[in-house]
Amino acid sequence: MVPWERTGTVLALLPKLLAEGYDSIYVCGPIPMMKAVVEEVNKTNIPCEVSLEKYMGCGLGACLSCSCQGLGKRLKVCTDGPVFESGEVVEW
Repeated sequence: MVPWERTGTVLALLPKLLAEGYDSIYVCGPIPMMKAVVEEVNKTNIPCEVSLEKYMGCGLGACLSCSCQGLGKRLKVCTDGPVFESGEVVEW
């Protein structure tokens, strides 16, 4: 096995990777995995960003089909994102 190959889930490897001292974490993938990664990263002081995928009906933010709840406002994935700071997203 080459050094960068690892087996297991991202959640099994994440604590060890976080202990190596990264400057920031970027997450994309299935919502349950991203939520779990954000919960683990929140235990550290490492900034984390998530890339959300939502159905985008119009691509202009008018139809709100891509919106999710953020801190104090609705976030439109098509116009405000798709990448958000993890603490900014309340509803996935």
